[in-house]
Amino acid sequence: MAARTPTELREFALLRPDVEAVVQRCGLDTYDLLLIDLDGNWTRWVFTTEEAAVAVVGDLEVRLHRGWDDRMTKRMNKRDHWNEPGGQRRAL
Repeated sequence: MAARTPTELREFALLRPDVEAVVQRCGLDTYDLLLIDLDGNWTRWVFTTEEAAVAVVGDLEVRLHRGWDDRMTKRMNKRDHWNEPGGQRRAL
């Protein structure tokens, strides 16, 4: 049974620059699929099997990562204003 690609993921991949995907296990029987663009914007979808998530990545024709490497971690956190010099700070 082929996984159906959610419209939200398809639109994200089509409308944003240089999208890449990360698949990670997030529960006993669930897998996260995160799509991350060049600017650090991201969206997430949960699948019941890793195969379904990987099938959607193939349908979207984006680069797949199984887990996180340093480059993808930096890409994901690119828009994190908490980490910028002079950025937002927590109230004490």
